[in-house]
Amino acid sequence: MLALQRSHKSKVFILADFLLAFIVIIACFAIFNDAFAAIVNGGFSFATMATIGNIDGVSDRFTAGSQISSKIWLVHVDSQLDTNLPFPQPNMDREIGTIPLKANEKMHYFIAIDDSVADTASGSKGDVTTDVTNTITFTMGGNRDQLLNFIEEYAGGRFILIYQICSEGTYYIMGTPCKPMVLSGFERKNDKDSRSISFTFTNKGFNQPYHYRGQIVQGAPATIATDVTILTLLPGSGQYNTPDNNTEAQTLTAVAGLANADKGRYIDIMGTGGTYPLTIEDNEHFILIDGQEWTATAGSRISFKVLDTATLIEQEGSRLQL
Repeated sequence: MLALQRSHKSKVFILADFLLAFIVIIACFAIFNDAFAAIVNGGFSFATMATIGNIDGVSDRFTAGSQISSKIWLVHVDSQLDTNLPFPQPNMDREIGTIPLKANEKMHYFIAIDDSVADTASGSKGDVTTDVTNTITFTMGGNRDQLLNFIEEYAGGRFILIYQICSEGTYYIMGTPCKPMVLSGFERKNDKDSRSISFTFTNKGFNQPYHYRGQIVQGAPATIATDVTILTLLPGSGQYNTPDNNTEAQTLTAVAGLANADKGRYIDIMGTGGTYPLTIEDNEHFILIDGQEWTATAGSRISFKVLDTATLIEQEGSRLQL
């Protein structure tokens, strides 16, 4: 009788162990299936709800409209963007550095009618995925020749758009070489109500506006002198080329030319060196990510944020080492 009871208990424990193992297998399969579905449906995302966190309400200062600056910079992807260089990728703070332009190109702006600029996005879930449409519209005054030429030359054109939020003092960027903002529509008026042209730029993509921390490129970069160890920054210059040194490679050890008003400013350094390129090493004046040095070989580039009058911090995601 005792042996029969022990046999019965053993069977109960075996059944319990089997059920526990079955539950673990089902749970693992569910977790794997969710991860697999995330990969299939648009790439695995590390932006978990834990990283997003709580989202509180804001005051009317942040919800009021009509705060986008009327100045919009347009970069034509096909004729201005240097597609031989990697397009900057956003860092964890949704910041993007200077976009690479072809030699002698600069960013051109449109000044729109006040309060006419609108940046909107809409999305709806379909049978397979979510369809997202990003739209930027603005209105230009008059029937000027420049505007008419722009319509004739660039209808359907592909652009990167940069604009500023006046209340924040920050710049935003929309569009990439793969998903540019397309001049998809316009409306020209020349009647009793107004003389104006409204432009509409759209794209289909999940990416929403990023913070633009790069330069508004208006001219050629300044050039760092050869055989120097101190980077001397010039007022109003945000980009610098590094020439080849004369007899041996040099390492930058300090920075000069900064004032308190420069705090938060961004600096781009572009490599053009060959035999004796300039090098930047991690020290008290140049704080590099993971302490990894950067060499100014031709085509390489790196961006820094001004911490104080003697210190530059590498901008995450800006480094290109060739």
